[in-house]
Amino acid sequence: MSFSQTIKSIVEFKKVGDSLVENRLSEFDDSENLIKEVKYGNYDSRLKTFRNKIRTIEYSNGHRVSDYFCEHFVSEDTCVVRSFSTFEFDEKTGIEKQIKYESDSLIRFIRDTKKTKQMKSSKTFSWELSPVEKPDFEKAIVFMDTIFYDQEQRKIKRVSYNNRKQKPLIELYDYSDKKYTYQTIGRFRDTTLTFQYGKLRKLADKKSLNYIFQDPQNYSYEIEYY
Repeated sequence: MSFSQTIKSIVEFKKVGDSLVENRLSEFDDSENLIKEVKYGNYDSRLKTFRNKIRTIEYSNGHRVSDYFCEHFVSEDTCVVRSFSTFEFDEKTGIEKQIKYESDSLIRFIRDTKKTKQMKSSKTFSWELSPVEKPDFEKAIVFMDTIFYDQEQRKIKRVSYNNRKQKPLIELYDYSDKKYTYQTIGRFRDTTLTFQYGKLRKLADKKSLNYIFQDPQNYSYEIEYY
């Protein structure tokens, strides 16, 4: 597997019995930015149609400008918008501002994100339970999130908290050649999980790819290159 090739698409197959069922399609531009993702849904017997979830992302000068999520009713070939985001990037500060809306254009959250080589930090004002027409920052839940990276751009630590909880959630990652561990501290029950560090995970890390590969025992993948 060559890491130098540019990925055009990834098809994820889920193992169901003795068969492989198409589960997810992800498409990338020639800079390997995720531009479209389709998650294939089940058949809705009441509406007599399959229902897929589709996300499309647009970029300008290497930065996101929009992100739309819709539900595709296959038999009618209709995609109903469920939520969407707009983005603005400030070249001077390096801050990306995201405003996420409901389908009726009420605001769900506003997030400012800044990333350097070793760290990404974000601050989110959220009205998740009661979306608003105009932001009222005093009534918002405030989320702070900081991710730290190693020299290979892999996550090594994440610290998250909000203004309604006293303790932060801490996530720790530790890598070796064949596996990595994921540890959480600050939840009701702290956990440590171990994952095999296979070729696909190494590929995603090497390319800083916006993609999560599932358990290879239950999923398989077909990758197309430009």
